[in-house]
Amino acid sequence: MKNFSIKLIALFTLTFFAACSSDDDEILDSERPEITVNDPVEGEAFEVGGELHFDVNFSDNDALSSYRVDIHNNFDGHTHSGVLNSTVSFDPVMQATSVSPWSFNQTFNIEGAPQTYHAHEHIEIPDDIAEGPYHLGITVIDMSGNVNQVYVEVIIGEDHTGEEHGITITDIHSEDAVRGGEFHAEAQIAADHEIGSVSVSIHGHDLEPAEGEIEWTFDETYDDYSGTSAEFHEHIDVPANAALGEYHITITVIDAEGNSYSEGSHFHVTDEDNDAEAITISEITVDENVAAGEEMHVDAEIAGEHGIENVEIHIHSEEGEGWEFEQSYTYEDETAIDFHEHFDVPADAAAGEYHLSLEVTDHDGNVASADAHFNITE
Repeated sequence: MKNFSIKLIALFTLTFFAACSSDDDEILDSERPEITVNDPVEGEAFEVGGELHFDVNFSDNDALSSYRVDIHNNFDGHTHSGVLNSTVSFDPVMQATSVSPWSFNQTFNIEGAPQTYHAHEHIEIPDDIAEGPYHLGITVIDMSGNVNQVYVEVIIGEDHTGEEHGITITDIHSEDAVRGGEFHAEAQIAADHEIGSVSVSIHGHDLEPAEGEIEWTFDETYDDYSGTSAEFHEHIDVPANAALGEYHITITVIDAEGNSYSEGSHFHVTDEDNDAEAITISEITVDENVAAGEEMHVDAEIAGEHGIENVEIHIHSEEGEGWEFEQSYTYEDETAIDFHEHFDVPADAAAGEYHLSLEVTDHDGNVASADAHFNITE
């Protein structure tokens, strides 16, 4: 009888440890993979028609899955302070309508699910693209779906950022778009030396596509605009499987002498059944300049006919690297609120231009958003 009891205790002990081991195996991996960029370095210059050398080390605590390389222009300065309202100059003998900003987007699978991986690629640069500052984005995903992303600014050809050539882009109209529907891109454009062409580039910002979704990108050049001024208006199809979230649009005008100027704006891609018109957000009031280490204020008048459920604030640097902030505020029975919040800017927040997005969700799940920009000073 005593031996039988000892055997039962041993059996229960083994079962207990086996169960604990099983529980440990089911713990989800939430650690992001790491990225070390060896090449290119920040500000490195490459020749038009040459090659961009890409050399990166990836590592993960468990297993790597894939990485993506995204290259797009940042002529409008949306990712780097100090090059806002930039202008890129071209060789006058080049046909303006044949020149447009370059974009590159490719995903590479990492075979064998290793914990470390060395990526080395030579990416060919077309010889008929707009010269200037470009943004290289590197995204890595592990087998658990954890994502990490870094950006490097490079110069392709010559950077004439800041030069003026009598080109203006104003009144950019970029309302939120429904996936599967159309996005309306509108702006007033003018060029002293006449309009040669207009290019539109769209890419996502910090998106995490769900299964079956894609991180939508769009690049198109329009040659049917002319004269010294015009109303730019194009309808752009949004894929039905585009990932929901924030996107950035860059409009670039190239004049008849090959000079270029860009401006950018933000918008959101929403669900097909989203009724954004059920929510109204007044113009956001944000301090134009906020010193690092000080308190900033955000004000807005918000109304929702189905009741307001929550308001989210998202802040990120337009430089690509900088302070990031997210905060959610929950409401119950209110159909109208006077939104007024204060929060501290970290003392070590990088100086530069920042983008603030205010996203409102009602009790029916409808979402609407509004945007503002401000500067953090030292």
